[in-house]
Amino acid sequence: MPASSQRLDRDAETERLLMRGDSEGIRRLLVDHGGRVSALLRKEFVKVLDLQEIDDAVSQASVRAWRSSSRYDPQRGTLGAWLYVIARNCARRMIEAKKRHAALSFVDDLDSSAGAWMPGMLPDDKGDGPKDKFLQDVMSCIDELAPQQKAVLLADLAAGGAAATDALAEQLKTSRNSIYVSRNNGRKALRAAMLDRGHTFDYGAQAEGWS
Repeated sequence: MPASSQRLDRDAETERLLMRGDSEGIRRLLVDHGGRVSALLRKEFVKVLDLQEIDDAVSQASVRAWRSSSRYDPQRGTLGAWLYVIARNCARRMIEAKKRHAALSFVDDLDSSAGAWMPGMLPDDKGDGPKDKFLQDVMSCIDELAPQQKAVLLADLAAGGAAATDALAEQLKTSRNSIYVSRNNGRKALRAAMLDRGHTFDYGAQAEGWS
């Protein structure tokens, strides 16, 4: 029997296993097509994803393939092509997530960002002095917050205001409401911690949600 016919027969059996929800089907899918899919992803995304990230994309694709196996239509393409499309979409999502993370990463100009984020709160000095100590204490206090509060406040600081809630919710795998709660509780906790360190705030800052 020609190799192509053997492959088709093997894919047909893999398809039947997948449709039945048999885990052997996903194992066969990865054994038969995972290597080629990885190679294609490496070729296409070599400049933006490393080898570990490519492997992660294929791993994510296998989970998605397992969950959506009932929707596979052999009339629209082979099993290998189907897995590749899923893995390619996973890789693209990873790239978008990396872009969002870069956009939310901590900015170099901490002074101007903190000034926009916390209006009326920064001391006015030049060079090393009260302002530098204030900013150091802000970062130290943020570092002591609960993980999600810390992530939200750092994103806000990087944005010079309130970071995009939808992007944060997607990145942190939570809801918009959870972001709002974390932002509110995190800012209150930060303010209390800064007060404990001897910093004072004017009422203009309270109007911005720091009461």
